[in-house]
Amino acid sequence: MVAWDQAKGKQPGGNQKRDIERISLKAAETKIRLIGNVMPRYCYWIVTKDGKKMPVECLQFMRETETFDNKQEDPFTELSEDVYADKPSFSYVCNVIDRSDGKVKLFDLRSTIYAQIVDYATNPEYGNPSDDENGYDFTIKREKTGPLPQNVKYTVQPSRGATPLKPEEKELELFEMDKIFKRPNYDDQKAWLLDNTTMFAGDVGDEFRSTEDVSDLT
Repeated sequence: MVAWDQAKGKQPGGNQKRDIERISLKAAETKIRLIGNVMPRYCYWIVTKDGKKMPVECLQFMRETETFDNKQEDPFTELSEDVYADKPSFSYVCNVIDRSDGKVKLFDLRSTIYAQIVDYATNPEYGNPSDDENGYDFTIKREKTGPLPQNVKYTVQPSRGATPLKPEEKELELFEMDKIFKRPNYDDQKAWLLDNTTMFAGDVGDEFRSTEDVSDLT
């Protein structure tokens, strides 16, 4: 994972018994406190045989460097454009404290929100927003700009001063993103795609087909 003040900002689940909660941005204003690091990810959104839309991680995107490595094996590179032409989508995620109820929740970041946070995090006058003592809250303002669902603008505004984590907040249990979003290897990912989608139908021989169920790629 990447520290907020080390994030590049140039790029536009596993099995936990604990129920995963996610932050919602439906309100006009949502106040959060970042806690911990951010996990960089890019995902393809694919449709399974039973019609469900699922995220499948782009293996050419390197989490550690936030760069794409075209030499990295990725099942999607084997597909011709007439089979699958979509590009992977920004899919960064982090832990936050939801100031409305004090709970830790996962925040699926939009690229525009992420870019604004990184601008503050890499600015010496603000610094790392998730730092225990010198970090600060953000208020995310949601503004409707048109009739379509995607016609929404998000503006990120930092608090005027630092908001140090309280002792009890330092003890809050974070979601283990490395386990929830465990990075698959090439073989497991292709086996899952073969079993759960029709993308490779007629494309490969039986030697590529999985012999056991492969679950939860992300």
